[in-house]
Amino acid sequence: MMKQLLIILILGFVSVSAFAQQDAQYTQYMFNGLVLNPAYAGSREATSITAIYRNQWVKMPGAPKTLSASVHTAVGEKNGVGLMLESDQIGAHSRFSLYGSYAYRLLLGEGKLSLGVQAGILNYSSDWSKVNNIKDADDPNFVGQDSKLLPNFGIGAYYYLERFYVGASIPHLLNGALDDLEKTSVYDRHYFLTSGAVFDISPAVKLKPSILIKSVPSAAPISADLNLSFLIQDALWVGGSYRFGDAVALLMEYQFVNGLRLGYSYDFNISNLNSYNRGSHEIMVGWDLNPQSPEKILSPRFF
Repeated sequence: MMKQLLIILILGFVSVSAFAQQDAQYTQYMFNGLVLNPAYAGSREATSITAIYRNQWVKMPGAPKTLSASVHTAVGEKNGVGLMLESDQIGAHSRFSLYGSYAYRLLLGEGKLSLGVQAGILNYSSDWSKVNNIKDADDPNFVGQDSKLLPNFGIGAYYYLERFYVGASIPHLLNGALDDLEKTSVYDRHYFLTSGAVFDISPAVKLKPSILIKSVPSAAPISADLNLSFLIQDALWVGGSYRFGDAVALLMEYQFVNGLRLGYSYDFNISNLNSYNRGSHEIMVGWDLNPQSPEKILSPRFF
């Protein structure tokens, strides 16, 4: 366990700073790994359904609003499949994506190594009628409505034990121009690295540190989210997160014995944006169905 904690601490000292957000941002990423990594498919050993709604920077005009839904399941001992859709609205721009995932899992030491791929489409559209005070009203880049349909695919790796995981992924390998004229707007490649572990504090309390490191090399330096959560009576997760240079967050999740999971988080900005919004809300609903062994439904899933 000390080796696992050391890995997380080393990741935490990676240089961190502001992050240019193109992919949707989630505070509760640790409860829905498929939104970041296709190799997560099937790792919960059940048919797992998760939906997250995020209302970011409340009261700020044009602030992001995101809805994602995913389902994934194990197929036999070595395979996992998943499906994820995501809808994101930021001001005059909207983004809809649909991806299918496949993961191949193999035993490695005391854990499992999962290698995943995903493929799908991204539809990016803009309604310029929602934008006021355009300097050049005749600029063809800012007239009427336009949309762009882009195919894409991604890869990931995920190694996990009962109480430890580490994963790396590139969900979208292809950079694509979002405007056909000047090609000044580009959907950039994103890189994600995640890790977490669980430790016993007492018979009734467990501790789970986790980290998400993210980077868009062509557009922004590295950033990171650090999280520390406590599991109480194998049912209630309560914790907090720190997003470097951006926000602090409080979050909780309750795991029912029938596999149902409910989560909520609230972000408070610590950047210059804190004067212009009332924080960010995020609601998560999940359900693990038909676990492969009955005891899975009686014990919590840590990841």
